[in-house]
Amino acid sequence: MAGVGRPRGPGLAAAIRAAAYDFYYQSIRLVPANLLWGLAFLAWLIVAVSTGPLVTLVTAPLLAVPWVGVVRLAALTARDQDVVLSDIWTAIRRYGLGALAIGVVVALAVAILASNAFLGANLGGPVGWALTTLSLTGLVALWVLSWPFWVLLVDPEREDRPLRSRARLAALLVVAAPGRLAWMSLVLALLLLVSTVAFVAVLTIAPAFAALVSARYCLPLSDRLERWLEQRDAGGGDRRGTAAP
Repeated sequence: MAGVGRPRGPGLAAAIRAAAYDFYYQSIRLVPANLLWGLAFLAWLIVAVSTGPLVTLVTAPLLAVPWVGVVRLAALTARDQDVVLSDIWTAIRRYGLGALAIGVVVALAVAILASNAFLGANLGGPVGWALTTLSLTGLVALWVLSWPFWVLLVDPEREDRPLRSRARLAALLVVAAPGRLAWMSLVLALLLLVSTVAFVAVLTIAPAFAALVSARYCLPLSDRLERWLEQRDAGGGDRRGTAAP
């Protein structure tokens, strides 16, 4: 989007170090939250293996419900707020229905994009390769956008904001810092991929740690971008595209 500058924020290495520190001190809460999501993920994998693709697609959005509990704890920790085990259930009660609706939209988008990529690969030729390239690009963009979106959805300092406002800020953040968020998303993808070798890490550690990294990285960036946008709208910034502070 024209006029949106590139916000400066914490480096990814610093965010990873902070997330490791956070996980060490909050593991007694983060591990149960991750385990709740991990058990749901394991159940979904069993369903996916034993049933057809339609049931797999229909049940996939259910994973978003325990996921908001994990991300909420990560966001509270990144905001240096008190975290208790009951915050998991509070987050699920508060955000679970919305997360389920978002999960449906994401599952449908992934299914459509993946189907188009497969169709394009089978078609071959310029049209087929173009369709595959666009579909794969869409999947990557969805993965990159998902990290700031989920964190901003449960950000305790933006609880009074409508969902549209938080979704818009997440999209603006991707536009303002695409390279930074793409790099973070790649690192998190590799982390989750490597953790599947020891599957117990997926059930108990890796997703929660990834959520912490995302919170430590995306929340300061979104705060800086939002301040810059407010200054620009108030006349304090260059409307022709001065970089964000």
